[in-house]
Amino acid sequence: MNLNLDCFIGIDLGTSSCKVVLTDTKGKIFASHRVNYSVEIGEGGKAEQDPRIWVEAMKDGVRKILHMTDESYSVRGIGLTGQWSGTVPLSSDGKELYKAIIWMDTRGKKHVQKLTSGFPSISGYRVDKLVRWLRKTAGAPAHSGKDSLAHILYIKNEIPELYQRTYKFLEPKDYLAFKLTGEFKASWDNISLLWVTDNRNPNLIKYDDELIEATGIDKGKLPELISPIDVVGKLSQNVAAELGLPGDVSVISGSGDMQCSIVGAGSVGEGSLLLYAGTSLWITAHTTYKKTDIFHNIASLPSALPGYYFVAAEQENAGNCLEYISRLLSLEGENKYTIIEDLVSSSPAGAKNLVFLPWLFGERTPVEDPYIRGGFYNLSLEHDKGDFLRAVMEGVAYNSKWLLSTVERFISRSKGPLTMSGGVALSSVWPKIFADVFEREIRVVENPNFSTARGAAMIASIGLGYLKAEEIESKISKVYTPDERNFNLYRKRYYHFVNYYWRNRKDMKKLNS
Repeated sequence: MNLNLDCFIGIDLGTSSCKVVLTDTKGKIFASHRVNYSVEIGEGGKAEQDPRIWVEAMKDGVRKILHMTDESYSVRGIGLTGQWSGTVPLSSDGKELYKAIIWMDTRGKKHVQKLTSGFPSISGYRVDKLVRWLRKTAGAPAHSGKDSLAHILYIKNEIPELYQRTYKFLEPKDYLAFKLTGEFKASWDNISLLWVTDNRNPNLIKYDDELIEATGIDKGKLPELISPIDVVGKLSQNVAAELGLPGDVSVISGSGDMQCSIVGAGSVGEGSLLLYAGTSLWITAHTTYKKTDIFHNIASLPSALPGYYFVAAEQENAGNCLEYISRLLSLEGENKYTIIEDLVSSSPAGAKNLVFLPWLFGERTPVEDPYIRGGFYNLSLEHDKGDFLRAVMEGVAYNSKWLLSTVERFISRSKGPLTMSGGVALSSVWPKIFADVFEREIRVVENPNFSTARGAAMIASIGLGYLKAEEIESKISKVYTPDERNFNLYRKRYYHFVNYYWRNRKDMKKLNS
């Protein structure tokens, strides 16, 4: 580092960990740190986390990166990103009144379904209601119950005393901003899944009183809206002292993880596709138009960058599938991933006809279905651990190919390479499986597991005038070329995979509704 280099901190509050980076003004990473934590899963679709653990993980990460270099630097700003579609109820003095209800939680689905249903209907939405939401927001509340709106409706209807006590409902990323500054504010892109904003002008998103009234939420319980590149405030004196930072450091609002991942990977050109694979997975790109596909639960929503929308198309389960199955197979320890990669490499393409279904907690896209569940099929006595693990990687890729086809129709894009980021991209095997299943070149970015945190730092740099959006670059570390010898095999497996859903979805609904 150079003497007194201008630097930025990027904080990515993920589902399973908090990642923190120190970068220069253009996003070059000098230091990084990750702090892990867990999710509390319960009956009835419960998925919660203690938000106070997030705060401690964030502070620990910031302190660690600030001591990873002996060079002199000046931190100019902190940018935020993180898991999207979560809800933290806070009192007027900032006290946490309940655990955070995160994006995996489906307990509010019946309240959303009641809110959106009626006759005549399309895909379960009363037509006039659907038209109103589509015209203003480009989407509509998901019937899965995983949107922020569903979380608040769950609290209002089933824990009314908590609803009455709540001063503000904040998204996870905006909760961290409050903890750093004491300001109850939210970036307008991050609030989209409340479905109460008018998104027709991407440069000026605002609350819509008609939509708020339709949901039954009290407007006073919602935070002030600002742009993702706006300053939330300065670090509070107590937090600055605790972190070892000067009090003049600005906290920039930032954006949700999906929006921010595009920036961090450098896929800022319109139509440039990003495959992000971490705990969950998404395939996304920037667009300049508002559009909706209600049949596949895809919409273009406000982006982190001014003047743009981004394609919101998320697959619920990816890296968490491998974590779950490897734990069941008792694969733990420091060499866990080396062992997994060796086992997967010992299994042939197609995993000896073993197929994995990655729907461990329902699915959001390309089909919105909270009732489907995962598993293996076509299991026989010949299969070993390597086959199980390869089948997991391939099953996630099959579902992602299904998602890719819908996204490319949505943006009218022809076939081409995909940029890849997220923790899954650290594997030397899994990106190659994606390349073979997709029949596309996969380009993995540098530091893929910290690219979203990098994006948060870059948005902060843009917000404070150190960087321009057009200067953002994609830094590629590895390129995976598809193997034509596997195309025919994977096409057949993909066909069976998709057909399994259509043949069994009704039975899974009976089991899980």
